[in-house]
Amino acid sequence: MFKPIFLLAFCFCAILGCKKSENSSPKDPPKNPTEKDLKQIAGTLEQNFFQQGGNTDTFITYLIRAGNNFCDNNSYPTAALTSLKFKALFDSSCIYATVDPNNQADINKLYGFADSNTFHQTNSARFGWNWMNGEMHIHAYCYVSTVRMYKELGTVPLNTEIDCRLDVLPGKYIFTLNGKSDTMLRASQEVVAKGYKLYPYFGGDEPAPHDIKIKVKEIN
Repeated sequence: MFKPIFLLAFCFCAILGCKKSENSSPKDPPKNPTEKDLKQIAGTLEQNFFQQGGNTDTFITYLIRAGNNFCDNNSYPTAALTSLKFKALFDSSCIYATVDPNNQADINKLYGFADSNTFHQTNSARFGWNWMNGEMHIHAYCYVSTVRMYKELGTVPLNTEIDCRLDVLPGKYIFTLNGKSDTMLRASQEVVAKGYKLYPYFGGDEPAPHDIKIKVKEIN
């Protein structure tokens, strides 16, 4: 108990020695702080840290700019995978309406990989997503020897982490969304998917109508 109180007291003294900023409270801090006072000061320091740009968030934010299909800094890192596990989070920027209403059902791409050392429109497996009827729909989305296949896996809320897992097996993929699994056909009988990773992409036939942000964190 001694060390945390000492550290908080040090932070308290540091605050007293600094000049007030424009956003500081006009109320003077207590002259003889209690443990409760020190905890409140520590909370203020933490809040200021995040407001000033400090962040312990380990998610990567992928930005798809208005008028684009690909996210910023899109790349195709090589990969050899037996499974791909990640968390994702969609916010209100992922709510959209397509110019052509017929395109609203088009599946955007979330995360996945190309397979069998081929182009991803030949063999690949990805989670997909679209916004329809006021809900975020998540899909399994694959190319199997150039044939496109997809299946809805469920709906998820905005601003909430979702768990995604894609397992590679001979002749099939297993897609798992928040603990619920479904299978998709795979062309290869190999136990490892060899290719490259695929990052968030909007479309479909239309580019992003506005800036879209998707957060992804891979899990080992």
